[in-house]
Amino acid sequence: MLSEEDIDIFLDNEVITEAVTSSQEVRDSLVPRMGMLFDSDKEAYEFYNTYASVSGSSAKKASCYHSRKRDIGKPTRHTFKCNRCGKVLDKEKQGEKRRDEQIRRAEKKVIQGLQPQKKRKRNLLEVTDCKAQMVISLRSGKWEVITLEVEHNHELSPPDETRFLISHKHMTNEEKQLIRTLNAVKLPTRKIMGILAVYRGGIKAVPYNKKYVSNYMTAIKQESRTNDMMQVSEYFTKRESLDPLFYFAIKLDVNNTVKSLFWADSNARRLYEAYGDCVSFDTTYGTNRYNLPFSPFVGITGHGSNCLFGCSILENETIETFKWLFETFLHRMHGKHPVSIITDQDVAMKQAIPLVFKNVTHRNCLWHIKKKAEERCAKAFATKRNLHEEFNDILNNTLTKEEFEELGPQMIVKYGVEDIKYLQDMWLDRRRFVPVYYKNVFFPFINSTTRSEGTNAIFKDNVCSTYTVISLLGEYQTIAENIEEKEKELDLVTRTTNPSYIHCSEMEIVTGKAYNRAIFYKFQKQLRFTSNLHVDEVQRFEKYEVYKSNYYAAMEFRSRRYVVAVDMKNKDFACLCCKFQKDGILCAHILKVLIHLNIPRIPDKYIIQRWRPRDRKVERDKRYNIPRELTCGNSQLRYNILCRWYTDISSEGAQHNEDYLMLVEEAKRLQEKLHANAAAREGRKGSSDEGSGQGNPNAAEPSAVPVQPKPHIQINDPTVATAKGRPRGTGRMKSVVERIFTKQRITCSHCGSHDHNIATCTMLHLDRRCAQGTKKQTRKVQKKGGGGKPTGNIETSRNEGSTSVVTVEAAEHILRRMDLEAAKVARAG
Repeated sequence: MLSEEDIDIFLDNEVITEAVTSSQEVRDSLVPRMGMLFDSDKEAYEFYNTYASVSGSSAKKASCYHSRKRDIGKPTRHTFKCNRCGKVLDKEKQGEKRRDEQIRRAEKKVIQGLQPQKKRKRNLLEVTDCKAQMVISLRSGKWEVITLEVEHNHELSPPDETRFLISHKHMTNEEKQLIRTLNAVKLPTRKIMGILAVYRGGIKAVPYNKKYVSNYMTAIKQESRTNDMMQVSEYFTKRESLDPLFYFAIKLDVNNTVKSLFWADSNARRLYEAYGDCVSFDTTYGTNRYNLPFSPFVGITGHGSNCLFGCSILENETIETFKWLFETFLHRMHGKHPVSIITDQDVAMKQAIPLVFKNVTHRNCLWHIKKKAEERCAKAFATKRNLHEEFNDILNNTLTKEEFEELGPQMIVKYGVEDIKYLQDMWLDRRRFVPVYYKNVFFPFINSTTRSEGTNAIFKDNVCSTYTVISLLGEYQTIAENIEEKEKELDLVTRTTNPSYIHCSEMEIVTGKAYNRAIFYKFQKQLRFTSNLHVDEVQRFEKYEVYKSNYYAAMEFRSRRYVVAVDMKNKDFACLCCKFQKDGILCAHILKVLIHLNIPRIPDKYIIQRWRPRDRKVERDKRYNIPRELTCGNSQLRYNILCRWYTDISSEGAQHNEDYLMLVEEAKRLQEKLHANAAAREGRKGSSDEGSGQGNPNAAEPSAVPVQPKPHIQINDPTVATAKGRPRGTGRMKSVVERIFTKQRITCSHCGSHDHNIATCTMLHLDRRCAQGTKKQTRKVQKKGGGGKPTGNIETSRNEGSTSVVTVEAAEHILRRMDLEAAKVARAG
């Protein structure tokens, strides 16, 4: 009779036998054997490579042999070896061989006219003359293993590292197509790698690394054998054939090297016809590998959004280059001049604009000038109480030129800042940026070039200084299409929906239907603010004074009264702030007078056409009520309808294999029929167009500057330009304030002070909240003599009886750091 111990031993033996049998089956399925047969040489290599992955090595195709006896035109023998095979050379010979290879590559680049690049760091594979190999030979239509050696003379890799060996980095066709799709939308490599990891089921299942993906993306960019500018020329020509109103200009030198580019599509021209009265123009770097400045012409649509009138890449920022660009732009827009243009303080722009744009109002960006003033006058703003507040009040809120001319000098004398050179320069240049000088010119909702900078930021979101110009053009097309579709969406929202009303008054409801939605909300903000205003009647039905309530007046540095002139006979209203002349909508002061006079509606002449909804008339078939565009020449609409239809069909057909196979067969049949129809149309077109040479209507336009390249001309890429300003690699020069606040400061984690850390804190006996509350308490200012440095938080009082608490802890820190900076400079001198 068997005991329990005998039964346990028997069961253990059974488990061991089963494991050995299973291991034997796995080994037989993975390990090559003499005489094994394969249907193809590809199948044999994949089998040997899989075995190499399991064993911890990497395989390679070493050689192949063509039989001279059998005339079959294909190899009859293949040799697969370990990738560490090969003759072992001593270090001197290896170094000599490496140097010869480097010299050969350098000579090749010199012959091709390429610039020498920085030496790349390479990981060299150590060759050990490994004898592991598998040889297959073609016999009777099958590939048979005739030689096999599985022993290696080097250390094998662990199983979890073999996927990084060269022969095991495999990427499927589906993954390559996915990378192409993600690369088209400029997705970063790290994010593409993350998506592929999810696709594979985790990063450990991905048999390649991020560098492998990056190399494939580089191979995609290099698929075109032409240079960057030839690809740009082909892109322009293709867009011109699809869009007859697409326009481009290329400026070449005597060697056919591209110097500057300009392009604009039909939508840009349509937008300029409607909204080209105000243009924001600025240049930016870092969008292409040639370091050439990128310059978009930015406008404001009827919904208050940004739009593109055209884009350019310039060789430099000189008067001649800007003049060429503005003349080309004006020629593209058929001679229509803008009313106003806003730029930065570039001197070349300042001189080139009046040479081309006649009678245009040119102003500089207010934001940049104020930013420089705060940086260069930081010490004065920190030590002179109320100087910064009064500076902003005079700059932003003055109502007339006379008021600004009077208050500006008074402020300089009052605070004793006559010796500050930057304030002197600002005063001399005041007529180029102060808002009061431009309150009668149409600059809708802008005082700076932030719209241009915002557009530049959108471009830089997906392109950088390493990208080609053709990549930038792809990004432009995406952004331009997004702008066009956004306009259509906003038009639809305005036509088919109602806004949110606050008072539901007749004035609000009527303007809600008359304005585009975004513009109405700007108007509604003015209408809502009328509840905070009061009206004094100076002369009945002719002149009124509007001013803020005491609560809101106390928040301002100095209160002002706005004069509104009224002509009841002609229904004319004018305010001293001139908001209607600048922005195209009525200000809260005029609206308050209208409410005071019980006028329920705004006169129609004060709702300008620019801010009204566009009338889009669509011709439809009377019988079926279908737009004629679908049956005429608009392929985009037909494409959208077909996509929507066939997407639903594909979704249903993918559920079952039988439906899927049926749809595949039907798709092949339809595709063959489409090809046959296209061939028939080409035949008919060739016979009808024979002898008639019609050209592109856009090409027939006269060119202001003869820069259009002919298709057969080989144009060269531009040379890398040297940007104006600081040298590359030195870092941007920072102002004193930036250097102070960007430098890391110590902070006590107990009381929050920046003078010490927790190890030397004197308030450890207090609770953390109490200690931090003690530091935040307001302290009185102690003055020394005629006025010294403030030592705490200053309690300041403003005009009109308004009071507020302004902290100068930061000012103290700035002054201390400035003294240190001055001492360092003195010691260095």
